[in-house]
Amino acid sequence: MARYEQSIFIARSTAEVFAYMDDIEHEREWQPQLLEAEQTPPGPTAVGTCKRYVSEFMGKRLRNTYVVCVYVPNQRIVCETTKDSVLAATSDVRWDDEEGGTRLTMTLEGSPSGSLRFVPAAMLERAFAKEVNGVLDRLKERLEAGR
Repeated sequence: MARYEQSIFIARSTAEVFAYMDDIEHEREWQPQLLEAEQTPPGPTAVGTCKRYVSEFMGKRLRNTYVVCVYVPNQRIVCETTKDSVLAATSDVRWDDEEGGTRLTMTLEGSPSGSLRFVPAAMLERAFAKEVNGVLDRLKERLEAGR
């Protein structure tokens, strides 16, 4: 199983960073690999909310569905892929107040299945690192620039 964790400081309040990231309409702005994003049911996120994504990952077009397992506004969201997803993955995002802004920490853990099942763990970890670091940099840039 591959795992990658990284954090970044964003000079915006935790409530602002959380609200921006929790809105599925904004996800393509800070996740450039996303081609499509849809939430069911629409409206506020809660435990049990499904988020369906079509994305570009390691040169392949992938469809994954994540279900929200932990939802603590302004603190933490944990999502896990469903069995029909191409990647068996858990995404854990944490928001912590820090003087002058927010400490945002993302952890991505998973094992390939389907068309990615033969990808070595080390290669998957490098791909996770590239994706997480890019997402964090983009979030910081967008949020500190005022979107």
